[in-house]
Amino acid sequence: MNSSNDNLNLSMNNGLEQDVVELLAEHQAAYPLPAQLKASMRTKLLAQVHAEEAAIQPGFKTIRAHEGEWLEPLPGAKIKILHQEGSSDLLTYLARLAPGFEMQGHPHPYPEECLMLEGDLWLGELKLQAGDYHFAEQGLYHGRLRTETGALVLLKGALPPI
Repeated sequence: MNSSNDNLNLSMNNGLEQDVVELLAEHQAAYPLPAQLKASMRTKLLAQVHAEEAAIQPGFKTIRAHEGEWLEPLPGAKIKILHQEGSSDLLTYLARLAPGFEMQGHPHPYPEECLMLEGDLWLGELKLQAGDYHFAEQGLYHGRLRTETGALVLLKGALPPI
């Protein structure tokens, strides 16, 4: 049975008098669910619980798409840091670049891995598109970075100097 507060909320939300809501609540009958539907609902719920438990086990880290903070170190460039290697500057992060974004080329204090998820990205004269992977050795310099359509990129390396 619903509590008084729940009943009060129901009566305020649907315009029914409090005594009518209470009378309806007292005379509710449980609706039996078909066995197959109950089993399906239970399986889905347990799968979700197991997935959540796996995500919080020691040594695992899960960041959902809606979680984490997007920072904007430069106009038109947003980053979301996913992981930091100890106390080093080596990061795994997402970069979302607005259409028309440009920045100077820069050296790499660590090796850098880049996986294009969306859009296009020019590194000097090299054009990368969704699905492309690019690797730069430590200490190498790449040319001017720009995007025409915007880009979403998964990177592992140091943040470029700003």
